[in-house]
Amino acid sequence: MAVDEVLTESLARPGGRPFFRLYAWEPACLSLGRFQNPIAGLYDGILEQVPSVRRPTGGGAIWHADELTYSLGFPSGFFGNSDVKSTYEKICGFLVETWKELGWVALFAKDSGITGQAFGSVTPACFAGKEAYDILVEGKKLGGNAQRRDRHIIFQHGSIPLSLDWPSMVALFLPAALPNVQQITSLLDLGYVGSRADLQSALSNNLSRILGIDLEPDTLTPHEVSVAKEREQLKFSDRDWTLRGAGHLRS
Repeated sequence: MAVDEVLTESLARPGGRPFFRLYAWEPACLSLGRFQNPIAGLYDGILEQVPSVRRPTGGGAIWHADELTYSLGFPSGFFGNSDVKSTYEKICGFLVETWKELGWVALFAKDSGITGQAFGSVTPACFAGKEAYDILVEGKKLGGNAQRRDRHIIFQHGSIPLSLDWPSMVALFLPAALPNVQQITSLLDLGYVGSRADLQSALSNNLSRILGIDLEPDTLTPHEVSVAKEREQLKFSDRDWTLRGAGHLRS
């Protein structure tokens, strides 16, 4: 989270360039949405029992275990005057196209025949939610995506589960907040047999093609590494910040 924040801040500076980052979690970790109530939907005291962090984007909690996470950032003018929904659809297109290339039926929930009345509000568990721009693969929700934007930047990241750690989710979320196991999926469940490197290559190639950007390997500068380490220690590793987030601790 600290690295994502540092990279996002670079977009607001003169010459800020789009970035695309792919990473995994070690150890597995529970992330809370930016404004999420840290109590609702989770078993009492669970945040003291497992690694946890507060994301810079909204939405419900995600248990990041066997997954690939992406983050994307653009200067605010990159998509012209596009509104939030159209920008979200443009960005998520690289995911939809990747799943189609693998031979699966992939589309946004809004295009699946589900009526608008079925789309609900934010749920304590991200995977339990059903929103218009959730991506359905073979009829089931695959992962989750969230966006944050202001007058300087557009930042988006998402979770791509390679497999679902269902026992851990059952231990984390109260029964009423649990995703419906029949309505969510993972790459393993879908029959993906490629490597993580193959997946990263396919995602990168489709992002480059769909958005018309050239992706070049890069690393953090020494200054960015230093700032990210400081943010990790003073903010993202701070229990009070994890509970409070961008607002206040809710009861």
